[in-house]
Amino acid sequence: MKINNLLNKRPTLSFEIFPPKNHGDDLSSIFLTISQLAKLNPDFISVTYGAGGSTSKNTAKIASIIKNQYHIEAVAHLSCIDTSKEDLIDILNELKDNNIENILALRGDYPQDYDQRDLQGDFKYASDLNEFISEQFPDQFCLSGACYPETHFEAESFEQDLQNLKKKVDAGAKYLVTQLFFDNQYYYRLIKRARQIGINVPIIAGIMPATSSKQLKRLSKISDCSIPYSLASMMERFLDDPEACKEVGLHYATYQIIDLMSQGVDGIHIYTMNKPEIAEEILKRTKAIRREYFKD
Repeated sequence: MKINNLLNKRPTLSFEIFPPKNHGDDLSSIFLTISQLAKLNPDFISVTYGAGGSTSKNTAKIASIIKNQYHIEAVAHLSCIDTSKEDLIDILNELKDNNIENILALRGDYPQDYDQRDLQGDFKYASDLNEFISEQFPDQFCLSGACYPETHFEAESFEQDLQNLKKKVDAGAKYLVTQLFFDNQYYYRLIKRARQIGINVPIIAGIMPATSSKQLKRLSKISDCSIPYSLASMMERFLDDPEACKEVGLHYATYQIIDLMSQGVDGIHIYTMNKPEIAEEILKRTKAIRREYFKD
């Protein structure tokens, strides 16, 4: 099923995983992760691509396992950095052959120490990728896009970022998934302003629990998002107690999700970091609320 068809009926619950790094073709660890996440009955699981396509060769393989062995909808991330049209067509045909109907189209992050002058790809932006896929494979895939509740670090302003986001939607994105954020007010601002300029597709909220002070600071840096004082102070208070820090992070993520559900969020997407026990714990803490929120 295409994800946009599901979103037309009700909000969704989904997870994100990434192909194992530095393991070559050994995917045994991710199979265990998928098996555990499948027990939580998500609407779909997305599989990341990797900076510069560093783990791209396994994305289609993992997405196929999710879809065809576990019978859960899979969303394959597809980055266009340094990708030719010919290579992209090969990837899209592989996804099609494996019955994958959903793609998250991304420009992609530049690998560390990568010189942009060396780019050899045929695409510059995610909107270009959307247009190409729609032209070459009409009605084959449900395309989606990523967005930043605060502002993409390369954008000159929030308004410019919104206009770029609209280009993704106009080029074929049927729904959007946010990058992680810790302050729900930025998500609500994004929804309000997006609707005002004609972005009317569902916008799913991406949540990543931070389970240590170090992880919290790293996530804030790589995602260019702010850390609320309340979260930062609680993490700092229990800096020397890993279990307490983990409890704080799980509690805060749970609070975020409850607040978002109370406000009618289009969907919840949990960045699991390949740790299914984290997702499982959050779902336990929100069981009663989810029962009401996700009912058909």
